[in-house]
Amino acid sequence: MRFTQFLTSAPFLASTAIAALNEFDLHAVLAPSYDTANLANIVPSTNVTLDYSVDALADPRSSISIDLQTYEPVVLLEAIGSVLQVACSYNTVTVGFSTAAAFEHALSNWPHDGQFWLITNHFGNCDAAGERGIYLVAALDWDNDHKTASAQTVKMDFRSIASSIAVTFSDIQGSMTNNSGNITWDEPGINVASNFTLPTDEEILSEPPYFTATAKSGSLSDAAVIRGHFNYDVPSQQVQSLWFDIDSAFYGDLAVTFNVTAPFSSNRYSFSPGTFYASAVNVPGAFSLQPALHWTVGADVGTDGALHHNSNITMSIPDGHAHVDFVNSTNSHIIGWGPRLTSAVQADEAATGHASPFVQFSIELALDVLDGLYNATGGIAATPQFVNDLNVAQSQTRVRKANQMFWPRNITCVNGFELRSAFSFTVDAYVTGEWQNTLFSTDIPISDECYPF
Repeated sequence: MRFTQFLTSAPFLASTAIAALNEFDLHAVLAPSYDTANLANIVPSTNVTLDYSVDALADPRSSISIDLQTYEPVVLLEAIGSVLQVACSYNTVTVGFSTAAAFEHALSNWPHDGQFWLITNHFGNCDAAGERGIYLVAALDWDNDHKTASAQTVKMDFRSIASSIAVTFSDIQGSMTNNSGNITWDEPGINVASNFTLPTDEEILSEPPYFTATAKSGSLSDAAVIRGHFNYDVPSQQVQSLWFDIDSAFYGDLAVTFNVTAPFSSNRYSFSPGTFYASAVNVPGAFSLQPALHWTVGADVGTDGALHHNSNITMSIPDGHAHVDFVNSTNSHIIGWGPRLTSAVQADEAATGHASPFVQFSIELALDVLDGLYNATGGIAATPQFVNDLNVAQSQTRVRKANQMFWPRNITCVNGFELRSAFSFTVDAYVTGEWQNTLFSTDIPISDECYPF
């Protein structure tokens, strides 16, 4: 048995892991920019701001803000402090005012022939819980004695009224409570996390009858905080801007045994433990954003003979920050992503070749705007790999790829085998079907040693 170990720093993760998913329950709240005492809010406008929060308060640290440009002017009833009551029926919205001044202002400024929109929020039976109602006004009747306006209406949706929609995911704050020691964050932003443990001695890769890879143990943990913005123009059906800032951390602890019984051509194999979906961040009819965390475990393997090899790798990225611009890929960039590594290898039977495990962690965001007018999926993928290259003395066969090693050979082994190990790490950003860019790549030599038979 030949054994060697290489150590750097790595954080502790408890051996028991579970999947943890966030739930986002959005509530319609008044944007802080509105002063409900201002009678100017009664005047219809083609610019309106609609905020949504994960709690009942208009907290900008935990809100989504929608800025609408509309084809026809809009009255946002929740922004008028003197609206006393609103009642809705199949084709009528009745608005009652608490003051004569507010009633007279509406009478003077609301088009009497209609052709404007009323937006309701938490008034009577006008909208579903947590949502707003949008109504096209066709005609108006005024009751001076009761200070009410009765509008003949047709219920509409965001897609009907918006000429453009701009959404800022400022700070959706989720709470992850976990006592197991796994990575969890509680930061402003769309906050998601997952933890997973591979079953002991699970066969994860194979190509019968010559090759199997067995996970002796494995723990995977990740967390991300997501913020972003998009602006979509409806007439042109073009997205003007779309970007996300992603703060992430991940931890992987993997022990894999490779068993090759005969010469075996170089190939890449992969296994997916699963994809973890947080609740979609969803304003019905306006947009839906679905975050997903995805893991892939795999290896590059190839030898010119029998091989029995164990690889243990513990890796963490505690400080990954990425800006992903879906529209202009050249604006995408990263900060941080300093990898930490602990690794160990053991070869009971050696042949010239390589057995190089990797783990890929992806943060993916799927966006739908205005019920399918625009769709995009993209994100980032981080791939650390433990590269192990074995060379048996006097062997003439080179199964490994030419670029598998990253630095000049500094020793020649006689009557034994050479084991060369390195750590490779890349971070890619992508938009599915559009582009993929490598934002970060590093290769770190670990060891080059001889071991006698």
